[in-house]
Formats: sequence, C-alpha cells, structure tokens
Amino acid sequence: MNPRLHIASRAAACTLLGCLAQAALAHGPTPQKIDEQVEVAAPPAAAWALVGDFTRFATWHPGLAASTADRGNSVGSRRTLTLARGGTLTEELDERLDGEMSMSYRSGRDLDPAVLPVGSYSVRLRVLPAGSGSRIEWRARAYRADSGNEPAEGQDDEAAVTALREFIRPALAAAREQLQPR
Repeated sequence: MNPRLHIASRAAACTLLGCLAQAALAHGPTPQKIDEQVEVAAPPAAAWALVGDFTRFATWHPGLAASTADRGNSVGSRRTLTLARGGTLTEELDERLDGEMSMSYRSGRDLDPAVLPVGSYSVRLRVLPAGSGSRIEWRARAYRADSGNEPAEGQDDEAAVTALREFIRPALAAAREQLQPR
C-alpha cells in the first residue's frame, strides 16, 4: 500500500472516530422512566370510569384544585390542571381506547420548571384486571427541565423523576381510596 495513502486513511479514520466520540458525548438528556401502579378492590370498569375520564382528573387527584379540557375526551383535547399549591400544567390527549381501558397524553410545550422540573413528558394510563379487582398503571417518560449536558441542580434527571412521582403517587392512592368498597 502506498505509505501516503495509508497515512491519509488512518488520519481520516481518526477524525471520524473523534467526531463520533464527540457526538456521543453531546447527545443531551435521555428520557427518564417513571412507572407507578396501584391495585384496587374494584372491577376494571369502575376503575376506568374514575381514572379514564380526561376531563375529571381533579376529582380524584388531591393535589389539583381544578382541571378543564377544551374538547372533553376527544383526541386532541387540551386540559389545564390547576395545582392546589399554585401553578398550572397543560396536557394534550393523544389516544383514548375505552375498549382497552387505556389513554395516552403528553405535556404542553409551556412547562414552567418552577411548577414541575421537566422539559416534557408523555404518559400512558391504563386499567387492567388484577385478581378480583384491578390495577391502575401510570407510565411516564420525561425529559429533565435543563437539557444541557451539565444540568442545574433541581432541573436534572433526579428532580424530574422525583417531581413526577410526587405528583402521581398521591393521585393513585386517592383513586384506591375512592374505589374501595365501603
């Protein structure tokens, strides 16, 4: 092999590897997984009637003062959640499948990190049979509020995961309380 060609090939390979390594380091945040669930002593249809209504989130979430949805349970409906501690969140319904007792929604683009330290999130909420009752599953994927490679404290992955858990766990506990036979 021609020595000059060999040196040029090696230089090109090193440059390519360097670019790939730099790209790998600069990819930004990865989605965080937040999976929560609760089992309730109520049939799936009763659980879905409570948690599957996109318009009525505030009726079972103790941390919300109000929730409104502009198009009800129709795909594309946008809801505004007013938090009891102050602040609002907006979400959009992407899919609602009553037969499967499942819906998907995502955050609006105007998230205030002071209200919830996430850049964006998407959720799949569903109800499944579990023994003689049901299981309510809430599965979210979220990005932190600060998408830089060195996020500010309180706007990092841990803050995003903690905030979303603190948002949904009381709701699932409240749903269980409302659905327990009296």
